[in-house]
Amino acid sequence: MLTAVTCIVDSGDGPLTTRWLKDGQILMEEELDATVMYAQEGRVSTLTIKELAYKHNGNYTCVTTNDVATGSYSAVLTVKVPPRWVLEPSDIIAVSGRPAKISCQADGVPHPHIRWKKATGHPPEQFKTIVSSSHVHILVNGSLNFPSIEPSDEGYYLCEANNGVGMGLSTVVKLTVHSAPQFHFKFKVIGTRRGERTLIECSSYGNRPMSFIWRKQGVVIEPSSEPRYRLVNEELVDGDRTKLIIEKAERKDSALFTCTAINDYGEDSMNIQLTVQDIPDAPQNLEVHDISSRNVRLTWNKPFDGNSPILQYTVMWRQINGDIAGGPITVPGSETTLTVRGLRPKTRYFFRVKCQNSLGESQFGAEVAATTLEEPPRHAPEEVRAITLSSRAINVTWKVPVEDSDDSIEGYYVGYKLYGSPDTFTFKPVESIKGRTQYFIVSNLNRFTEYSVVVQAFNARGAGPPSEEVMARTLEFDPPGIPVIKTYYATSTAIKLSWELSALPSAPISGYILHHRLEDHHWQETHLNGDQNVYTLRDLQCGSTYYIYLVAFNSVSQGNSSEVISAKTNGNAPIAPDKRMLLSVNKTTVTVNLNSWHNGGCPITFFVIQYKSAGHHEWTLVSNNIIPEQQTITITDLTPGAWYSLLMTARNDAGSTDAEYVFATLTLTGEYPPRPSEVSDVNGSFYRHLTITVPVVSSAIVLVAVLCVVCVITRRRTSGRSPRAPDGNDNREPVKPDSMPLSVTYDSSQEPAYYPSPYATSSAPGFSREHCVQSSHQQQNMGTFGSGRCGYAYDIPYPQRREEKFDGNYESSIVYLPAYHRTGSQLRNHQEQAIYEIPDLGRRKPDSSISWRETGDGNSSIDSDDNEDDLILSSKDRMHREEARESETECDRLWKNFECSQYEESKRWSTDRERVILT
Repeated sequence: MLTAVTCIVDSGDGPLTTRWLKDGQILMEEELDATVMYAQEGRVSTLTIKELAYKHNGNYTCVTTNDVATGSYSAVLTVKVPPRWVLEPSDIIAVSGRPAKISCQADGVPHPHIRWKKATGHPPEQFKTIVSSSHVHILVNGSLNFPSIEPSDEGYYLCEANNGVGMGLSTVVKLTVHSAPQFHFKFKVIGTRRGERTLIECSSYGNRPMSFIWRKQGVVIEPSSEPRYRLVNEELVDGDRTKLIIEKAERKDSALFTCTAINDYGEDSMNIQLTVQDIPDAPQNLEVHDISSRNVRLTWNKPFDGNSPILQYTVMWRQINGDIAGGPITVPGSETTLTVRGLRPKTRYFFRVKCQNSLGESQFGAEVAATTLEEPPRHAPEEVRAITLSSRAINVTWKVPVEDSDDSIEGYYVGYKLYGSPDTFTFKPVESIKGRTQYFIVSNLNRFTEYSVVVQAFNARGAGPPSEEVMARTLEFDPPGIPVIKTYYATSTAIKLSWELSALPSAPISGYILHHRLEDHHWQETHLNGDQNVYTLRDLQCGSTYYIYLVAFNSVSQGNSSEVISAKTNGNAPIAPDKRMLLSVNKTTVTVNLNSWHNGGCPITFFVIQYKSAGHHEWTLVSNNIIPEQQTITITDLTPGAWYSLLMTARNDAGSTDAEYVFATLTLTGEYPPRPSEVSDVNGSFYRHLTITVPVVSSAIVLVAVLCVVCVITRRRTSGRSPRAPDGNDNREPVKPDSMPLSVTYDSSQEPAYYPSPYATSSAPGFSREHCVQSSHQQQNMGTFGSGRCGYAYDIPYPQRREEKFDGNYESSIVYLPAYHRTGSQLRNHQEQAIYEIPDLGRRKPDSSISWRETGDGNSSIDSDDNEDDLILSSKDRMHREEARESETECDRLWKNFECSQYEESKRWSTDRERVILT
């Protein structure tokens, strides 16, 4: 390429002399293949280079001189030159674990950039750029450096040099990695038992051929000189392995073995510490020293530890009859003495010792016998108490001192006398019984008299010290007996009880304490006069179960409590009305008639109303505290011709009921809107999701079948005795729901059963024949609650899923599913569902002249009446009701039609809340 540079002098007097410099030196035209031409008396000078080359790079200066001064001008000429190899890469061979470097150096203008790549395929067609890391990095001069090369580094590498001029340079080289022998582990410990076949092996990887040398304590092992040793070498996929097999290891084989692997590229060694271990020998020379009545000191000699430190010694002893009297007591392996304490006086013991290391325990050494000395009881009985039992007896209890064993005491003397009397104690000998706590009842005492009591132990050596005096006064009277609750009757807010208890001259009755409580509530007490045998609990919660028991008392103390009974006040959760009775709909409003709800026998306390439009999941709360006195609630600002869901909750003392109603506002022309489009797609969606529906339905069927089997079994169980209340005299708490027989475990807060209903859909409590008839066992425990049989609980299974069409008014079809139940007044936000509603079908209206029912079923849908007159039942009325009871077979038949006169709310499958959807 031809290049010319012109230097022009624009001012200055002649004559002028011009010359050229390169890099500060006189420009040699021959060396650079350049020519200089002058014109216009030296004012114009042109430097011409015919063919640019790398040597023409430099700083060129034009210097012009006249007689007065010298002027100059400099310019840099840069000639871009394609890369050229300074040190071209070549194939190399490296050894694994050692450093390696592949040289790659190039020159050019500008200076070329070096890039390394590694082939990723076979054959090497694709290359991946190498990024410097701790394992491999590119040096400043372009070389690729491996601080410690690995076998995985083997492959083809591409070095590229490029500076943007020309095509650049590239060379592919092959890196071959040879591996010297290497072990994964440099040291390991092997333990074996004496006499066992022992295998020592080490595996190395590296280039073959590879040989191994075994050494023991630095001396090369020759199998010919040791017949128990045998060497085996094996070739593996990723390396070689050598084995040293020792037949029947001996103690002398405990040593440091070294395995050395050698190939053409190096060697590596691995150390294996072999320890031949065994259980220790039994301790020897066991001796007994310093024998007393309760302590013995033992000593022994340390045995051979079996090449493993002794961790502990175990000392055990027994009496002469062979029973183990104590131990095991462990002693650290560094000690060889032990003082055994707490022995019984005058007792012959046999002691023995064994030791233990990490491999196991030794045998026991020889037994050594020793007899402790005898002594009288040293300590007085502890925790002496005198408890008054009656007007003529005192129960004296005490505990054997911890320091005295049972066998060192033959018996006790229990002494008593009048409190404050100077007379001596009258002692009664009492034979010692097994156990620490002893007792004796002192009888034939005077009524209402104070006595002092002492206790002292004795044996063949004499009596021990007496205890401190304790005082007790006999009772003036005995506590009353146990009341027997004969009958009870219930209304919605009251329970009437009657009981029997005869007063005795020695056990008068001052009064009664009546205890009652709700489930999960505290007991409440009511004090009654001693001459009462009838009482009515008032102001109770409607439709609730109460637990009741009775305790008689006098001036002495309270007697034992009666059996705990459970009685339920009448009433149920509210019953949802029909949609036509509840809702009045026009174009933009809907009016809710609160009076259409049936209170279930318990006054409704409040309502909660929510609504949402079809296709939405968020509910709009109208109010969560609507009192029944408001009578009607109007929801405004509705969209004409739209479908809505109304969720309504009614609450009373017996529980709550949720009801969901689907309705549509009228169009502007006063007509019903067409059915929602999404309802028509129910069946299509169902079949599209059979993979989900079929497993879910199958699981539900299996679950229902299991529940039915459980129900059939549990319904046949007879209810047990009611537990007695706790009073400190071996009485019990009321039976918890999880421990009562299923035939009497019922709670309105559990799941309801479902029936078909003319009210569209709703839920109601399940029913049971719990009190259709009473068992003879209950008659004994509960008095005159009934003379029939009982124990059959009838639980209604869940309804079959079905699809029901609306009648007229363009209403859409609804799929009916089981209800969701919750407790309290929580609100729920679920997708639309409809549930069967239970009408009040088949319920026999009770005789208006009799409000109290023996069974207290609380299922009447009419309001209860708590007038005092209603609490009285004549004997004729009671007899009539007993005779009017159906047989069990007849009750079964009537029950299927909801016609059984004696029924009670099942509490095993119902909840406090009942959710219904009515459309």
